[in-house]
Amino acid sequence: MTPPVLRLAKPCISGGAVALALITAAACSSAPGRRVAPAVAVHKAPDFVERASKDFELGRQSALSGDFGCAQFYFDRALSVVRPVGAPPVTDPEIATFSAELWEGILRYEALSAPPEEAAGTEHIAPGLEKIELPVEATSEAISEAASAVASDTANASYDIPIVVNEGVLKILATFQHDLHDVIGRGLARSGRYVPMIHRVFEEEGIPKDLAQVAMIESSFIPRAHSPKTAHGIWQFMPKTGRQYGLTSNAVIDERSDPEKATRAAAKHLSYLHELFHDWYLALAAYNAGEGRVLRAMEKTGLTDFWQLAASGILKPQTVNYVPAVIAATLIAKNPAHYGFDVEYEKALEYETVTLDRPVRLTRLAAEESVPLEDLQRLNPELRTDVTPRSGEGYVLKVPVGTREAVQTAFADAPTARPPTFQRHVARRGETLASIARKFRTTVADLSAANQSLPKSGRLRKGQVVVIPQPEVVTVAQKKKSAGHTAGAAAARATKAARVARVQTASRRYRVRGGDTLFRIARKNGTTVERLMAANSLSSSTEIHSGDTLRIPGRGR
Repeated sequence: MTPPVLRLAKPCISGGAVALALITAAACSSAPGRRVAPAVAVHKAPDFVERASKDFELGRQSALSGDFGCAQFYFDRALSVVRPVGAPPVTDPEIATFSAELWEGILRYEALSAPPEEAAGTEHIAPGLEKIELPVEATSEAISEAASAVASDTANASYDIPIVVNEGVLKILATFQHDLHDVIGRGLARSGRYVPMIHRVFEEEGIPKDLAQVAMIESSFIPRAHSPKTAHGIWQFMPKTGRQYGLTSNAVIDERSDPEKATRAAAKHLSYLHELFHDWYLALAAYNAGEGRVLRAMEKTGLTDFWQLAASGILKPQTVNYVPAVIAATLIAKNPAHYGFDVEYEKALEYETVTLDRPVRLTRLAAEESVPLEDLQRLNPELRTDVTPRSGEGYVLKVPVGTREAVQTAFADAPTARPPTFQRHVARRGETLASIARKFRTTVADLSAANQSLPKSGRLRKGQVVVIPQPEVVTVAQKKKSAGHTAGAAAARATKAARVARVQTASRRYRVRGGDTLFRIARKNGTTVERLMAANSLSSSTEIHSGDTLRIPGRGR
């Protein structure tokens, strides 16, 4: 791989360049990021190379010092020297090559601005889920066994990523075969559900299919895997990186949990990293640690080979072991029985879709036999509540194959649900989710679902923000409106309207409280359940919730 410096003109800082740096530094601090057009439209090649190289070197030094505003200023100026505004396209092959290398170098040093914590795989999944912790010490006997397994693997499998088998890879392979055998085995079983889709998406995006095993190391193929540092999903995207690749993450929906959407984002991110490093091992290291950390390590050591960087001691052990882990997982995935894994793969992910033009509860779409609620939840892991989100283009819900018509019918009958609302609470010293749940009259389960980065048990840190889901408030008017989505609802409304007309018009409003039932409300307000239902167009199956507004009929007949 080409080092992240220019080949045609090696940058150097002479006495004149130092003076230039002092002059241009003032301009940079006063107008960071401003694109400067050169005074001369076209330069001869030697002057062209020298000027662009000097600006590139100044930008490189600024990036390494953390001043990315100045770095952008110098990089922009270097590019404007290469391609002046209004200049004809470059035809000289030497200049075109220099221009491409300049752009490549700038791309790498601009990547240094990525915060280290924004790596996709900063940490692995939280306790309670399938956790792959590396490294684990392997005995010499286990390593020897792993070496023999590799040597005797006669499957003749083809690979589309480089496969290097060295001591580091054998150590991880031995760990997978012994200490983490059950975890890897369960991950392999789950992979059957997602790998066909991953291979399809990776092929469409033009990256190696064998990179599917990154998901094994990141999450053991668990869609809702969550790390203590808020990395989430099969590909363990951090919120900011996920948003960069189009994944929405909020209190209602987290598209990092959607296997296909997240896979598409992972493919684009891996492709970007490969474009940055031109080496899949360095790209994988950057996926784990962040491109900034890897670039700084390369800059500090002058090394451009992953294995040399790993041996230098400059990378964290987690990153040093990450690439061998992906290689070991790939070897096993190609021939699991040979490496001691008896795998019964889950059925490949299949589904149909239904577009919902209004929010509804999943429980209203589910039917115990034809459309189990569990299947809807499993197919739509991005949903963080029971209510589907509101979307201008409609929310695309995944449903089991063969159930589209049943779900569409259920959707037509289902009342519109009001999207959940949330309140924020700043944790105080000594508070836990349980104590906060009691305070806000909710459950630990609901709090945990809305705050997946927080521990279910144990004290919270002072200052941590806890999202409190609020009970759904659905007015009678909303229930009436939502009932109008079926042809039969019109006749039902006419019948109910006739009953309401017989009720004395004098009435008042009542707000449902926790623990209320129609019987309690009727008894408390001197009426009957039947009249209460008639006054509010309620059926016997209608549920009332805390916060609902009901009309209390007068004492007429």
